[in-house]
Amino acid sequence: MKYDSDSHFMRIALHYAWNFQTLTLPNPCVGTLVVCNNTIIALQAHTKAGMPHAEVLACKEAFLYKIQYDDSAKKAVLQSCKQQGITHENPLIYLATILQNMQDSIQIHDFITKYHSEIFHECEFFVTLEPCNHYGKTPPCAKLLRTIKPKRIIIAHEDNTPHASGGANTLLGIDLIFGVLQHEAHALLFPFLQWQQHKGFMLFKVAHRLHGDYKHGTISNEDSRIFTHNMRCIADYIIISGATLRQDNPRLDTRFALASYAYDKESCMRKQPKILILSKTMQEDELTHYNIADKEVSIIRCVTQIPKYGFKVIEGGFAFLHSLLHDIALYDAPQIDCIMGYVAPTFALDMAIFHQAQTYKHNAYYTLAYSAMLTQFWTQKAQQNNTISPNNILYYLFLSQDKAKQVYV
Repeated sequence: MKYDSDSHFMRIALHYAWNFQTLTLPNPCVGTLVVCNNTIIALQAHTKAGMPHAEVLACKEAFLYKIQYDDSAKKAVLQSCKQQGITHENPLIYLATILQNMQDSIQIHDFITKYHSEIFHECEFFVTLEPCNHYGKTPPCAKLLRTIKPKRIIIAHEDNTPHASGGANTLLGIDLIFGVLQHEAHALLFPFLQWQQHKGFMLFKVAHRLHGDYKHGTISNEDSRIFTHNMRCIADYIIISGATLRQDNPRLDTRFALASYAYDKESCMRKQPKILILSKTMQEDELTHYNIADKEVSIIRCVTQIPKYGFKVIEGGFAFLHSLLHDIALYDAPQIDCIMGYVAPTFALDMAIFHQAQTYKHNAYYTLAYSAMLTQFWTQKAQQNNTISPNNILYYLFLSQDKAKQVYV
């Protein structure tokens, strides 16, 4: 029964972390959930390399919850404030205001270390990846968790990277449980593990309607556009075909990206990855006629010219995907690691096929009202086409304008 409960909470942490998949590269995607007395008091994820890790953000959220709703925690923190010489008329509001405004990982670490007041002893931390054990851009999460001494730490997947492993050793003395939903956690880590092995990751993004059409009108909604533009900010390269450039004249910019992804922290300049046009016929002087003319653009003639390293996002349709997979196999070029699809919950019928009357010559659009899991469908498709492993297909199935369900098969 306890394991079932642990799986339930771990699954919530895993699902939340998927919202930031690929956006954390070259770091792993990690989620953390905090439970106290069977109540979820914090749910956080690592959102971007260099930003606070999931465990740190969860500690921050849990601390704020405790000093607002837990009377025993309030007393403990107030006592700590006296010992620290804080004379503010309302110390808890004072501390909450300071912590809420903190975005720097080191500052949050130091704050929690100073004021934790042993209020985490009844908390259980569900972490999708073993807490890191090294000083990088952020301090080690294992050290912070050892300081606050939670009741239990439940870990889905061990960290085998040489520079970050060893968190479990640092946490000796705390009740640790490993392997809860390890398989699901491994799927979450797939882009990071590929990066660790090859120092790069290549993703093909395609958007289409339920019946496969992707050429007529807008498919993506606001959520998917934001995610795509966030991903462009993280990517080193965007790759499209010459046919896509000629037909769609895309801007390939990051205008919908959230500020935390869109701007370089040091230069404050808007990020823009390099653009590669894969075409056998397009010439450099043609680029001046398109929306990407003011960007850093290069034309490559063959898949062998795709860079081996870095995060590469290929954007296009099924014909381009089929051609790429054929050429990659033929020339032993860098592999497509993952396909990410935006599936719009609509399909269109050309009523002119069924009716000759002029008034019916239009497309009829149908919106999805109910959907079963498409996992088996996409698995079968991948096996039938023998093009890419089913384990490497990531699909976002948009069920409505503001809700998305993620299907990983």
